[in-house]
Amino acid sequence: MFKVQNRSFTLVVFLVSCIFLYAQIEPADSLNNPFYFVHLTDTHIGTENNLEITQKIVDQINNLPMHIHCIVHTGDIVNYGMGDTIAVINAISILEQLEAPLLLIPGNHDIYRNNLAETKDSYIEHFGSLLVEMEFREIVFIGLYSNPLARSFLIEDFDPLSELEEALKRADGKPTVVFHHIPSVEDFYLNQMHDGWQIEIRSKWEEVLNAYNVIAVLAGHFHRDEHYWLGDVPLYISTPVTDHWGRQPSFRIFEFKNGRLNYRTQYLEK
Repeated sequence: MFKVQNRSFTLVVFLVSCIFLYAQIEPADSLNNPFYFVHLTDTHIGTENNLEITQKIVDQINNLPMHIHCIVHTGDIVNYGMGDTIAVINAISILEQLEAPLLLIPGNHDIYRNNLAETKDSYIEHFGSLLVEMEFREIVFIGLYSNPLARSFLIEDFDPLSELEEALKRADGKPTVVFHHIPSVEDFYLNQMHDGWQIEIRSKWEEVLNAYNVIAVLAGHFHRDEHYWLGDVPLYISTPVTDHWGRQPSFRIFEFKNGRLNYRTQYLEK
């Protein structure tokens, strides 16, 4: 079981028979009091020095001067999947130190397509559902395991697009932030373009996002800082916590104010 505590309440992420987690917490007034949340991604605990880096990032987040209402982690929590028991235990031990409520979704290093049933069930047992929701008075967060869309495979009893649309309906028109792991756009590396999601799936994804009041999509996976538009919805891809490939460990502070999102990238303090 993965437990995250905050001063005003306790959020427990646990295995449930349904496919979503819903939490109602304190209100926010984005007009007079900016609403802050943190986005971090790709911790890859279990390889290199990522355990130590993540601990330092957690400490840095806890010491931020503004009130952080929640934290979203867009996957690749561990590096070698749910079978790496030590990495899973270490990840839980570090992430539960975060003082703000934490929302997690899995990445491709957490749930393996070639060992789907076992790693999916283990992820749910240790970290929570494949669809998570958290609602404030003026903003809603929806986190989704979108890898079946990105890699074109099926998962029993879980249709990501249908789950997303139903969650957006429950948001009831409120400004909503959707977060997931693998971006739907093309991936440019090694000086060449690599295909993103299949065109038909990507089109349906964007159609659903643009049919509701989605103010942003957050993702990771690329280990780079990138920005795109999915129709009228901005996609913000964040740099990782891991320093793999020579990256500088970082996270983002988002500010929701006057109905709009701004962000600041924060790097690991040496």
